Amino acid sequence: MAKFSEWQPYQRYVQSGLVDGQFLNASFTMLAAGPPRLANLGTGTLAGNIGQSVDNIVYPLGIVQNFSLNHNRQFNRIWEIGSERSFFISGRTVGQLGLSRIMYHGPSLLRVLYAYYQDLVPPTVIPSVIGADNLGALTVANTHDVKIAPGYENLYLNLASDLFSQPIGMMLYLRDSNEDTVGSCYMESCYVPNHTLATDAQGTVIQENVAVQFERAYAVAVSALPLVSLGASEGQAIGVA
Repeated sequence: MAKFSEWQPYQRYVQSGLVDGQFLNASFTMLAAGPPRLANLGTGTLAGNIGQSVDNIVYPLGIVQNFSLNHNRQFNRIWEIGSERSFFISGRTVGQLGLSRIMYHGPSLLRVLYAYYQDLVPPTVIPSVIGADNLGALTVANTHDVKIAPGYENLYLNLASDLFSQPIGMMLYLRDSNEDTVGSCYMESCYVPNHTLATDAQGTVIQENVAVQFERAYAVAVSALPLVSLGASEGQAIGVA
């Protein structure tokens, strides 16, 4: 990053230290669903490189068309009599995710969001999509016995099922076009308050949308690109830590 005193609009970029062609986009973004909290996975499970270590914990969300992550922080603005100035009192922060997904061959959106979950007690049996060696399902403390079926096999549509009163977790993992890791975040204690299934008479696809609220976004320390700062010279290549 250039210093303000070195601002030269005709000669230099404002943000230096960038590598041509090294960018982030949707192709290098991974979304996955898993257990409610990182503590369920054991300390340090996601630290380092994400790969085979989490294959039996989280489930990648395929056919996702749109994704959004929003945080809203409340502020109370206080004025005083006799002045035009004001103060701000910081309040609570609420996080929300939005997902849009095309229905294709395989599990529906609600099904993949709860892919880690399993209930093997009849009459409502919910197998884990991840498999029998699913560490996420085996380490979660609350083994809720589902009473109202959310659906069967690939199609889950009944949001009134008590399955959806149970939380899940979601992982966001970002790489750049060189497949170097930029960072990762795990959204803990996620719930689905809204689910929409829509198409029309001339439509060629059926689309699902969900709104997801989460308790907190937990930043995960991974082996990532170092911070690009004032110390990075223009055109300098940034390597993997």
